[in-house]
Amino acid sequence: MPSDQSKMFNKNFICFKIFAIWSGNTPWKYYRYYSFIYLFVTFVCYNLLLTLNLLYTPRKIELLLREVIFYFTEITVATKILTILFMRDKLIVAIKLIDCDEFVGDYENKDGILYKTNMGYRLGWKLYTILSNMAYVTIAIIPIFLDLIRGTKSELPICKYYFLSDEERDSHFLFWFIYQAVGMYGHMMYNVNIDSLIAGLLVIAIAQLRLLNNNFRNLKLSEEERKLSYEIQDKIQMTRFYKMLRHYEVILTFCDTIQEMLSVTLFFQFGVASMIICVVLGGFLLQSTTEILAFLVMYLFTMTLQIFVPGLLGTHLSHESQELVTATYNCEWIPRSESFKRSLKLFRERAAIPIVISGLKMFPLTLLTFISIMKTAYSFFTLIRNVQEQ
Repeated sequence: MPSDQSKMFNKNFICFKIFAIWSGNTPWKYYRYYSFIYLFVTFVCYNLLLTLNLLYTPRKIELLLREVIFYFTEITVATKILTILFMRDKLIVAIKLIDCDEFVGDYENKDGILYKTNMGYRLGWKLYTILSNMAYVTIAIIPIFLDLIRGTKSELPICKYYFLSDEERDSHFLFWFIYQAVGMYGHMMYNVNIDSLIAGLLVIAIAQLRLLNNNFRNLKLSEEERKLSYEIQDKIQMTRFYKMLRHYEVILTFCDTIQEMLSVTLFFQFGVASMIICVVLGGFLLQSTTEILAFLVMYLFTMTLQIFVPGLLGTHLSHESQELVTATYNCEWIPRSESFKRSLKLFRERAAIPIVISGLKMFPLTLLTFISIMKTAYSFFTLIRNVQEQ
């Protein structure tokens, strides 16, 4: 029977459904209308107003800094939303592969690799969601209460909508505040669930490769099987070996599906995060208030994590795929037939080519890419600082 490993993503898909980008297997007949209206109001109009606001922002670096950071972030959010909408079929294929027979593994074993992966993902999703909601409350809700206590004028949570006059903004302040707060929360939840979905897909591929490595290392006959004839022993080992080859083939198909689905998203996530890190580092050179500095530090930490986690998982994925070469040497291959040895050699040659997830086939998803981005950002920071000092 197929497993239900994909249930670890149930909360992600529930959030996608609530926020109008996933209709599910049996969609409500009016869901398409709900989806169109919700996305038009909170995605299309929201980003058009952000663009208009950026065009009307006064050309002062202190004012442009926050607007540019949020605008770049919206570019990444837009690519993630469009990925779920237009790569729906690829995502369904990936989910079906997760639940196929070859991926069952040791899911029911509480000490097994797949069970720990599943539980670890659920815990990570909860922590990420809680921290994101805390950050949202800090940015959007707490300042309102502080302004009421101090008796100061409140500001809109995202941007000031410079294309509006002060009178228009103040007269409809509550409407604009609710609109920005609701849109901001929806986009935050898109980020949380799509980022965790990407990480979850990579983690499953890593767990399956680790399970396959263990199976190759344990490709040995039991004491009862050693009493059988040589021909029967060889057939038993060949049968097990072919089963592992089918498992490896499904893993490759799964990784190819992930690559096709996430290539553009990863390209924009890494590219835009690189620009935001450079902008934030440049912001540290300006004379700013404590609140602005705290905001910049938080945003720098968030953007760094957004490229560090996929880079770490991509590196781990490539490492586990290359470990298959070592695992083949640890199996009981010496007493086997020439046919078995030839098949093992062919598999070893294929396994020597690591599995690499890339962003638009321009850069690999590895820690080396992450380090290169951080080095470039720091070089940009030191250049601006030197020019400023001169």
